[in-house]
Amino acid sequence: MFRLPIESIRDKGALSMSALDEKIAIVTGATDIVDGGLNIGGATATELVARGARVVVADINEDGATRLAARLNAEADGKVALAVTTDIRSEDDIRRLVATTVEAFGRIDIVINNAGIFPGGDGEIADLEVEVWDDVIAVNVRGAMLLTKHSLPVMLENGAGAIVNTASTHSFAGDLRLTGYGASKAALNALTMYTATQYGGRGIRCNAICPGTTLSPPAAKMPAEVQGAYKRHTLNPRLNTPKDLARAFAFLASDDASGINGAILRVDGGLLAHQPFTPDFVDM
Repeated sequence: MFRLPIESIRDKGALSMSALDEKIAIVTGATDIVDGGLNIGGATATELVARGARVVVADINEDGATRLAARLNAEADGKVALAVTTDIRSEDDIRRLVATTVEAFGRIDIVINNAGIFPGGDGEIADLEVEVWDDVIAVNVRGAMLLTKHSLPVMLENGAGAIVNTASTHSFAGDLRLTGYGASKAALNALTMYTATQYGGRGIRCNAICPGTTLSPPAAKMPAEVQGAYKRHTLNPRLNTPKDLARAFAFLASDDASGINGAILRVDGGLLAHQPFTPDFVDM
C-alpha cells in the first residue's frame, strides 16, 4: 500500500486558505458516469478537492470511481484522490475502505455517506418484494451505519470528525412508489441524530442533507413532462444540479459548520416549503 504525499492542492480560483484545507474525506457513491457526468457523490468529491481536501472515492462502479479519481488527480496535477471499489453492503469491504484511507492519507476527517439506490422494483407495499426491500435498506441505511461505525475510532482518536449523510425529501412525505427508499431515508435521519447525540461531546458532528429532485445523470434523462412536474412544485426557477448539492455537503463537512450538529437540512429548492395547493394558485 502506498502513502500519498500531504500537500495542499486546490483549484486556481480558490482562496489561499479554506475550511477544508488538509482534510481527508471518504465519499461513497462517488462516480463519473459515461455519457452522464457526475452524480451527487462525484460532484461532492470534486467540490471537496477544489476547497483543499483530499478524497477517497468509493463506489461499486469500479470504472466510474477510477475515472473520477484519475480526472481529479490530473486536474490538480497531484495525488488528491484515490478510488476504492466498495460494496457498502459488505462489512469486509468497509473495513478495507477505512484501512486503505488511513494507510494512504494517515487519518479520516470527513465521511460523506452518499451511496444509495432506488430500484425499479421499489413500488407499492402490497407488491413489494422482500428482497428489494432488504437490498434498499442494506445499501441506504446499513452501509451508512457500517462506514460510520468503522470510521468513528479513527475520528475519535483525532478528537474531531464530520459525517454527512444523504437522506431525501422522501423521508418527510409519502409517494406512490419508492416505499423502501423513503423508509430507508427516514431511518438515515434517525441514524444522523443518534450519531450526533452519542459522539457530539467527543468532537464528532453528524448531519444529513435531504435533496429534492436533482438533475443527476439519471434524472436529467427523465421525460420533459416529468421534469416539468417537479419544476412546477419547486420554488426556485430551476431544479438543483449535483453541484448545488455539493456546495451544501462541503459546507457541512467544513469547520465553517462547526456549530451545526444533528441537523436535517433540506436542499430541495423549496420543494417541501409550500402548501400543496400553491402551484395550482400560481397556474391560475
